Parts: sequence; C-alpha cells; structure tokens
Amino acid sequence: MGRIKFILIVHFIFILSSLHFYEIYAQPKIGGFLQLDKRFYINDNAFQLDDFYNRFRFETSISPNDKLYLFTSVDFRFYDVARVNELNDLENIDQLFPTNISLWEAYVSLYGFLFDDLDLKIGKQRISWGTADKLNQTDNLNSKDFSDIINFTEKIPSWAIKTSYYLGDYTLTAVWLPNFEPVLLPRNGTSLFLDDDLTSLKDSVILPESKLSNSMFAFKLSSNFAGLDYSFSYFNGYDDIPILTSLNYTSDPDSGSMGKAELSFPKIQVIGVDFSTEISGIGFWGEGALIIPEKIITYNSVNGVHYTTVALDDKPYFKFTLGGDYTFPDGYYLNVQWMHGFFTERGSTLNDYFFARLEKTLFNDQLKIGLGGVLEVAKWDKISEYYGYGFLPELTYMGIDNIEIAIGTFLVGGTPFSMLGSWKNVSQAYFRLKVVF
Repeated sequence: MGRIKFILIVHFIFILSSLHFYEIYAQPKIGGFLQLDKRFYINDNAFQLDDFYNRFRFETSISPNDKLYLFTSVDFRFYDVARVNELNDLENIDQLFPTNISLWEAYVSLYGFLFDDLDLKIGKQRISWGTADKLNQTDNLNSKDFSDIINFTEKIPSWAIKTSYYLGDYTLTAVWLPNFEPVLLPRNGTSLFLDDDLTSLKDSVILPESKLSNSMFAFKLSSNFAGLDYSFSYFNGYDDIPILTSLNYTSDPDSGSMGKAELSFPKIQVIGVDFSTEISGIGFWGEGALIIPEKIITYNSVNGVHYTTVALDDKPYFKFTLGGDYTFPDGYYLNVQWMHGFFTERGSTLNDYFFARLEKTLFNDQLKIGLGGVLEVAKWDKISEYYGYGFLPELTYMGIDNIEIAIGTFLVGGTPFSMLGSWKNVSQAYFRLKVVF
C-alpha cells in the first residue's frame, strides 16, 4: 500500500501544481479512459471466466508556455475475481478486490532547449519506433506488455532522456535509458511465451546490475524523400525476454525437488531500418532489424551429468515486417502484414506469421464489423506438421461519441510444434466497453 499511496500523492501534487499554473499561465488538460473487460475461455463447449483486469487511465497535462510541456498518467488495473484462500483473506479488501496501480507516464518536454532546433524529453515515457502496424521489429526501447493475450503488441513506458535535433528534412534522435525493465507476462500465462517446461521448475531471474555500464542507448536518423518516410536506427541494450542460463534437474522423485532453473537477459545490438509510403491510395510499410546478440551458454546438470549447451549463438539474425492497407471505394478496409520472427523468437527459430484484417462500418459509422486472422508457418518444408492459426471476429458499436462497445472471439490453434498451437487453451470470447474522456 505504501507504493500506491506514493503514486497517488505524486499525481495529486501534479494536479495541484497544474491548477496553480492555470491561475498564472495556462489551463491544465485532464483525460484518459475507462475500459471494462470480461473474458471467457472456450474449452470443450464450456465458458470459464478468465481472471482478467479492467482498466482506468487518468491523464493530466499542462503547457505553461510554448517551450514547456508536462504530462503524467496513472494506470489502474482492477480485477473482479477475489484472491481468497483462507478466512483471514476475507478481512483484506486487497484480496477481495485486487487492484494494481502504477505511474504509467511522467515526463517533461522542453522545446527549443539550448537552441531552436533541439527538443528534450525527460522522464517515464513511451518511445515508439518503427512504421509497421503494431508488429514493430525495431521498437526495442520500451519493455513488452504481454499481460493481455489478445493485445500482445502493447509496450510499457520507460524512464529515459530523449533528445531530438532537427536539421532541415532530417531528424536525429538520441535516447538514453539508465535502467533495464523486463517483459510483463500474463497472469498464470508464462508458458505461452516461454518454454513450458520451465513452469514446472523452481526458477530465479537475474536482472542486469543497476550500474552505468549496463544502461541502454539508441540513435535514429529519420527523413522523407518524394513521399517516402524512412529511418535508420541503432539500439544497444538488453532483450527483455529472459533466457535459460542454468539448469539443475533430477528425475528422482525421492530427491524432493524436480529441479532449478536460472534465467537472465541477453545483451543485444539492433541495427534497424524502416519505411512507409502511399501509392495510388495504397499504404505500404516495412521495417527490419538486424539483431546482434551476445552468446549465451546454458550450464546443465541433469541427473548428475554436467554439460553445456548454446542457448543463444552470437550469430546475427534478421527479423522483419512488411505490410500494407487499403480502403476500397465501397468502404471496406483491408490490412495485411507479414511478420518474420515473433517478439519472443531468436536466432534460427524465427517463424513466419501472416496477419490480415478486414473491416466495414455500417449505419452511418455506428457499427463496425471486423474479421481478423493469422497464419503461422514454422517450417515451410513441413507445413502440415508446423503450422498455427488464429481467427479474431469482432463487432463494435460506436453510435455514441467517446464510447465503444465490442464483442468478439480470439480463437487459436495449430500443431503442437507451433506457437499458436501452444495457445489453443486460451481461446476466448470477450466483451469490452471503453469510454474515452
């Protein structure tokens, strides 16, 4: 509760400061959203309620002059399912109504800092890189937010110092991130993104030491030419997905323990390039990332036998996303993307994913019908044994300003050797209501 109180006090102080600024300089802006979710697993024709969170985001901002901008947001995630295991839990409101509160963003932007062509942003911020539609291979500065299996492309803002220097048609961006932040995995869903065998072991996760030499940094040069937007980028930091570095395992049931696993985060360098353009009303985009990892050796002790394996080679590998979209004259919207290498895949284990989404609005844009699908191919020479699929139909009501009400399903499956095939038990139906203010 101490951390929650601190976050609320900081945000309250910011609001009071904003009101003081309002008296002297400018009017503060308040906004955010409330999103209510209900999820139901689809298993053997039965609907089981998923312990998923609802969300409330409260945002405040103020610009006392044209050189200064302040922004903060607090993220509330509250659950409907109680965490009650014993009688004493009935005395604790946190167990009955679990709530997670975090300071989502808090930064200061300075425009024309030192000289006119230099902007500076300091604080907890979302830094989005890449031109693909959410399936970004060069977006490595913020850690991944996998807490929502249906919306696995979200990112968590990080504390950073970002500078942007404008030189004609070119923009040079430099970012320094002093701290490393790991991925946020879904509740009880670690096996969806990591090796399923790890969930049966006692594990420990080793974070990089908090020292200056382990801080991360990145650069990007962006520009445009004849309707083509493009950029080149470089990132030096850590992969936020942990990897196995030590395994101690025994199959003897009398030992009292099945085994221990130790995981850490590999250091990586990423050289990226992206582009986007429009030709005859068709949007095209693409981005690629050449990833240069450090070599990771796993030290194994299995039933008393000691040996080492290469968990990750230091050989560079290339991930990319290509896509496009088009709105047809009759109002149908089509979006297609080819993603080579999912966010959790490394080295020689990169699969191909083909995403497509078709949308159509009806009744003066009050109703939207969306049909989404994904096909995974793990091995092209053995497609029948290495494939996965997903189907995502959705119906959204938008007849009232600032509110969306949606129902849909997230149906996945495939062979056991595919990623989507391993997700088959999380197929679900959902209801979502979102109000933006």
